[in-house]
Amino acid sequence: MAELIQKKLQGEVEKYQQLQKDLSKSMSGRQKLEAQLTENNIVKEELALLDGSNVVFKLLGPVLVKQELGEARATVGKRLDYITAEIFLGKSPDLGDNAGSLYYN
Repeated sequence: MAELIQKKLQGEVEKYQQLQKDLSKSMSGRQKLEAQLTENNIVKEELALLDGSNVVFKLLGPVLVKQELGEARATVGKRLDYITAEIFLGKSPDLGDNAGSLYYN
């Protein structure tokens, strides 16, 4: 009888430890997303200060590529929508083929 209780208790402890690991992983992911959200909000604010005469560059690997201001604003807006959905809904909205390019680590 004591052995049965011991095994049951051990099983519950293992479940609890797994839940702790899952929670830790989820919290780490959420913290990353919140940092990305903050960073992208700053970029959005900076882009709002620019007018058509300013030049915007996008970093692609080791190269800076010229990008249209409207395109940059749209990309940041979509990225903010994606990150917000990830944080609050726990899933990403359907962004079609651009989903991979909007999310980064």
